[in-house]
Amino acid sequence: MELTLSEANSITASAIAQAKAIGVKVAVAVCGRDGRLVAFSKMDGAGHMTFRPAIGKAIASSISGQSSEVDPGDAATPGSQTVLGEGMAAFHAPGGLALIRDGALIGAIGVHGDATPDQDVACATAGVVELRRLPAALKAHST
Repeated sequence: MELTLSEANSITASAIAQAKAIGVKVAVAVCGRDGRLVAFSKMDGAGHMTFRPAIGKAIASSISGQSSEVDPGDAATPGSQTVLGEGMAAFHAPGGLALIRDGALIGAIGVHGDATPDQDVACATAGVVELRRLPAALKAHST
C-alpha cells in the first residue's frame, strides 16, 4: 500500500490552503512510510530554513507512526531507520503527523513555517483530512 504522488500533492495542497486560511507561510513535506520524500512545497515568503524542519517532521512521523514529537527509540517502524542512516534527520517537534490508510502507515506529513507549533499542526491536520477525502480511483493510480 504505497502513497502515490497524486495523493501526496493533494495532501500538500490542503496543508498550504490551511496555512493561507490562517495567514501563515509554511513549507510542507510528505514522505512515504520509509521516510523518503514524495512531495514538497514551500510557500512564497516562507523562511529560508523552513524546509529542513518540515522534512524532518515528516521523517519523524514516518519513523514512529505517530505525531512528530514522539521519539520511538528502538520501536521505530520497519525500514525507517534506513533514511536516518542515509543522513536524513528526524525533527521531533509539533507539526508532523502519520498518514494512515486502512489501519496501515503509508507515510507522513511535516509542516514547518513562520507559525506557532499549533498552526503547524493545524496545517498538517488539513493534509491528513485530505487523505481521508481522496477518491478511491486516485488512491489506486500513481502518477
